[in-house]
Amino acid sequence: MLPKATIKRIMKEHTDFNISSEAVDELCNMLEEIIKITTEVAEQNARKEGRKTIKARDIKNCDDERLKRRIMELSERTDKMPILIKEMLNVITSELK
Repeated sequence: MLPKATIKRIMKEHTDFNISSEAVDELCNMLEEIIKITTEVAEQNARKEGRKTIKARDIKNCDDERLKRRIMELSERTDKMPILIKEMLNVITSELK
């Protein structure tokens, strides 16, 4: 589990709005899902090169449909999310198109 205090601090750096604990929990869950999928794809990238170590380039090269699809799915749930999370997902989604 990601440190909620750190996530909340990062969120607060980008807004003057109050942030509910539910918003922090939701963002933590979303980020954990993105990290999980990114790690799986990075592992595949390292494996293709015969390595057992994930390097920065493996993360940078995570241009995977599964990751894009999951982020798109998360962005579709934005009608139930605070505006800050909605904006973050809109930025990520626009970068993936």
